[in-house]
Amino acid sequence: MMARALHPSRRVVITGLGVVSSTGMGRQAFWEAVRDARSGVRYITRFDASQLYCRIAGEIRDDEFDPTDYMDRSEVKRSGRFVHFSVASAEHAIADAQLNIYSVPRARKGAIFGTSVAGSGNVTDDIYRRYYERGPKACGLLDHLEMAPHAATSRVMIRYEMKGPSSSVATGCCSSLDAIQEGAAVLRSGAADVMVVGASEAVVSQFGMSLLALINIMTRHNEDPEAAVRPFDATRDGIAVAEGGGAVVLETAQHAMERGAPIYAEVMGFGCATEGEHMAKAIPTGEELAAAIGQALEEARLCATDIDYFCAHGIGNREYDAADMRSLKIVAGERAYSIPTSSIKGTTGQPFAAGGAWQTTAACMTLQTGIIAPTRNYTTPDPQCDLDCVPNRARMARVDTVLVNSHSFGGTHSAMIIRRFDERAGSPH
Repeated sequence: MMARALHPSRRVVITGLGVVSSTGMGRQAFWEAVRDARSGVRYITRFDASQLYCRIAGEIRDDEFDPTDYMDRSEVKRSGRFVHFSVASAEHAIADAQLNIYSVPRARKGAIFGTSVAGSGNVTDDIYRRYYERGPKACGLLDHLEMAPHAATSRVMIRYEMKGPSSSVATGCCSSLDAIQEGAAVLRSGAADVMVVGASEAVVSQFGMSLLALINIMTRHNEDPEAAVRPFDATRDGIAVAEGGGAVVLETAQHAMERGAPIYAEVMGFGCATEGEHMAKAIPTGEELAAAIGQALEEARLCATDIDYFCAHGIGNREYDAADMRSLKIVAGERAYSIPTSSIKGTTGQPFAAGGAWQTTAACMTLQTGIIAPTRNYTTPDPQCDLDCVPNRARMARVDTVLVNSHSFGGTHSAMIIRRFDERAGSPH
């Protein structure tokens, strides 16, 4: 099927990628780590995790990340860790795009960031502690604003002198892809030329992980942190929580080409569907994800035979991973067995809202390099996950079109199609 032809002012491209993670800081370091399957999952050091059944995480340590490299010290002190990760990942993405963000007219640039838990587990805990120990006078005038999800977007808008469209998303693990979707819609509408979008999470805390332990979604493989998360593997038993941020610079193709920007990919289509059954339990049939993928392909005016690689959510959860695999079989039939389907989460851990941005980074680098990042820790085949999951070692492949998906609590599924940018593919309506 032919992709739709649009004027460059309505085509949306990815020009910058930014990552803050325990696996690697910045696009290149992150990509090299996931390509080579060098794990960022390790024993927790920030707090005493001995009372938790899961004592490992993708924890970013203080010697790896200093928020004052990206924000004023006073702002760092007031704001939450999730905000620090958003601003830092935005900074990395803008630098990667070789974009002088301050030269873009203020009303023609904007930001959309997402998060699952926002300040819970970081700045919110500190505010509550001060309140209960010393009363209301111990709280700052802006504390209530710094706890909220929109604090991340607001800080990015202020930092980069943006006066254009802004919003925040809180769709759990789907937040990154949904932020990209919203940003792309803004650009196609003509309301902006540049959108910086992404998500962050700072849930590696005693409070946050204690709550997650209650619903029994984390791995119990503490003996070897790097081997703990096992997407699609028969011995998988849960996630390792990760923290960090991911950001993507979106531009209209016209704006990017006029300034001679590097272009990683074109954003082609999105889809979303929801199971609507349970807050925590997932339906492993893959039907809802297949519906979302179908919507994304339809918007892109592509079909399943165009998919060259599936950069899957794959977090090491039995039902979620099975849904990933089954959805592709529903959409692509027997051809699903010839589509490489890998997950980077065995290397990175699961950063909830930021996961889609990390996957998008890996997918864009696959388009650029022709290398597919592997699924780390895949050793025991599972009949329910019997597609080609690119086990343990990266693979060379010709890839022009990538499917990326996310799966959130509450049964929400998001799917995105990105493609190698071809300037000749577009034409005026």
